[in-house]
Amino acid sequence: MAQTEISTRSSDPGPSSRAFHWPVLEAGNDSFPSGIYTVTCTDQEVGKSITLRHQVQGAPLIEQWLAQGRLAFVCSVAAPRSMYRTLHQSANSEQAVAWHQDDLGEYPMFTPMLVAGVDIQHTASVARDGLNRIWEGRKLDLPQGARIAVGSTFKFKSGIEGLLQFNLDANLDPGQFEAQPSTDDGFKFQVSLASNLYHHLKHRRAEPAGANIMVHVVSAAFSILQRSYSEDNADEGWQSFRNLVGLADFLQQRGLPRWDDADFRPEKVATTLYPHQLPPEVD
Repeated sequence: MAQTEISTRSSDPGPSSRAFHWPVLEAGNDSFPSGIYTVTCTDQEVGKSITLRHQVQGAPLIEQWLAQGRLAFVCSVAAPRSMYRTLHQSANSEQAVAWHQDDLGEYPMFTPMLVAGVDIQHTASVARDGLNRIWEGRKLDLPQGARIAVGSTFKFKSGIEGLLQFNLDANLDPGQFEAQPSTDDGFKFQVSLASNLYHHLKHRRAEPAGANIMVHVVSAAFSILQRSYSEDNADEGWQSFRNLVGLADFLQQRGLPRWDDADFRPEKVATTLYPHQLPPEVD
């Protein structure tokens, strides 16, 4: 099954302006200078369920609380159009999250986080806890439910995103990528990326350049489907892969042709799902 890794670092630019009486690992918050909160998302059933695996590095205090079982793993699922919002909580770092597409009318947004599962009292030590020096000697009093780490909000903008497996390929020149189909574990695309593209998609996908990289990747993926399955509609063909059936349904629900339709144009479908983003025009 395809996986996507979303990493949040305190050094990442972020809109955080919230003031807490305890340190939080999130973008734009320097409480844990070397902290990295990584969530690996595995698409279980396109448009219906995912599995999240939470991991923290470079933040010894949070890692200690995790080892002691004092934190809970939470994921917010929200769909602004339908005003749907719910929280999924787990005691395990591998967390299953499911939703009903009919209730939402759109693909939801996910925000992973770690929260205090119990009340926590702690006296901070910069050297021991991996904290910014401003916390030295502070007595921390965290109520149950307090946010400890907050990941980046992400959204499956198209059903194809769960089929993309991004891999770093140091042999590729800057700006290059290759896409190959794989049927070893369901159907997915192995996308090999040069280092600069890989790191941009991993840490800065929301920027215009990230969206434009995705246009090319998705267009290449749709071209592979058209070449491989444009004339194969039997059960032993693409319909034998549950995630491709889900992708076909996703396209049809949006009035878009699928790869075995005569009017399917990979580049047009890709730019419908991922429109090119241009810089603001200057008068």
